[in-house]
Amino acid sequence: MLQLRNQRPLRLFRLLIFGLISSVWISQIYTGALLWLLPTTDEWLIGEWLINYQGGFVRRGLPGEIIWRLSQWFTLNPAQIAIVVQLVVFTTFTFLVYLLLQATPASVITFTLLFSPSFLLFSLLSWPMVGVRKEVFLWIIIVGQLLVLRKAQPPDVFLPWLIGSNTLFAVLSHEMLVIFLPYLLIATVCYEQRFGRLSLQTTIAMIPAIIAAIIILRAPQATIEAVDAICTSLGTHAPPSCLDHSQLGSITFLTQTVYQGIQFTRHFTTPETTTVYTITGLLSFIPPIITIVSYRLWRLFPPRTLAWIGGLWGSSVAATILLFIVAADYGRFVNIHVTCSTLILVWLLQTSPDLLNTHVRPATGWWPVAILFVISWRLPMWLKVATFVNAFPWLGW
Repeated sequence: MLQLRNQRPLRLFRLLIFGLISSVWISQIYTGALLWLLPTTDEWLIGEWLINYQGGFVRRGLPGEIIWRLSQWFTLNPAQIAIVVQLVVFTTFTFLVYLLLQATPASVITFTLLFSPSFLLFSLLSWPMVGVRKEVFLWIIIVGQLLVLRKAQPPDVFLPWLIGSNTLFAVLSHEMLVIFLPYLLIATVCYEQRFGRLSLQTTIAMIPAIIAAIIILRAPQATIEAVDAICTSLGTHAPPSCLDHSQLGSITFLTQTVYQGIQFTRHFTTPETTTVYTITGLLSFIPPIITIVSYRLWRLFPPRTLAWIGGLWGSSVAATILLFIVAADYGRFVNIHVTCSTLILVWLLQTSPDLLNTHVRPATGWWPVAILFVISWRLPMWLKVATFVNAFPWLGW
């Protein structure tokens, strides 16, 4: 009877996790249905996935090139193919992330970690502005890696090279993802307790992705002719900005220089947006920090390993600061960091059962505080919507 009672909180927690993931998945299915019914192609939610190489090599064009070729082979609407591809990719992610999260130990700490507005709930709370974004490729790689490393036996020899080929695809999908590749090395360093053979092999395997990112970032911006070629290849299914280049869309944005990106970001930066992102950014990292401190996760590693983990994480965060200068979707960048960090922390808790028995358990009274934390704020997607009322809806009551 006592064992049955002890199992009830765990079952309820797993049900909550299933509900969380299902809600996020359903929201994207519904978004896809709405996009399917639109008379025109959405500029950002779909346009980003239609960038292709028909005007020559451009950044972010690999998924769009695959989608365009599928549309040619099967004589189908490329925008609708993009929606199907998005949903297949996102369904893959949600399935894998459920496999990882379902074994998460139940506690007020892990509840706050998983139900943070800057983790999976980010896309749900930002609906419909946030659709399936290309960082989902990175998350699939990380979750797949963690599921493999969660097994007791040593990982397959092909794991680093599988990671390498997939990170190359991810970077060719969106060059900014190179900034978050250190999280893959953090996972291997944690697994080996040092920067060992697996970490070295993974680093070598990711070199092509890093080189590709450098080439893309050093290359000049796409020409108007290249953008016109992309738009022409899409025919009547091209986004509206293809007809009027004065409008900004995912495809026409390819012609923007770094200076124009900085000016665009400055245009939407105000004292209010700065304050909102400072507060919500700090709130976003509270659950990971509390998890690390509560479970004393640093005890798992020797000092040299901790130095590697800190250096890798710090390099990723430092590189993100450059993104804050040239791009306006601050919430997106914070969400990627929080998602990668949370996935690794959950994996660590699952592979270190001794910690669960030795950490100081919070009193029951902390549950209302955790629930209040989860429901009292949200992380705005980008600068234009970063207002106090959007970030803290209760201010508008």
